[in-house]
Amino acid sequence: MAETLNIRQDRFLKALLEAPSVDLACKQAGINRTTGYKYLKDEVFLTEYRKLRREAMQQVTARLQKTSEQAVTVLQEIMLDSDNSPNARVQAAKNVLDVAYRSLELDDVQARIEEIEKVINEH
Repeated sequence: MAETLNIRQDRFLKALLEAPSVDLACKQAGINRTTGYKYLKDEVFLTEYRKLRREAMQQVTARLQKTSEQAVTVLQEIMLDSDNSPNARVQAAKNVLDVAYRSLELDDVQARIEEIEKVINEH
């Protein structure tokens, strides 16, 4: 049977997800710092914390993906508008290129990972 969090851990977990610091999360949860840091070393607590953080980041990433097309359009408009300052145009172009290069790098890394997984699975 899977272990679960107690009420204090659950309260601290929720506070930790919203508070800007561990100390503030401890205060919000009504626990002392020592207890909070003890919870942060507990594998069950950490597993749940990481799971919830991952879920939150997936939601944020989905929102970013939905607006990324608009962001590219804005950068393109700034880059191509000769009425904008040269600095603004260069920055927009640089941002477009940076993202394009990062995308290529991620594709390369993904290909390497897939190749490594293929070799591992063959053995």
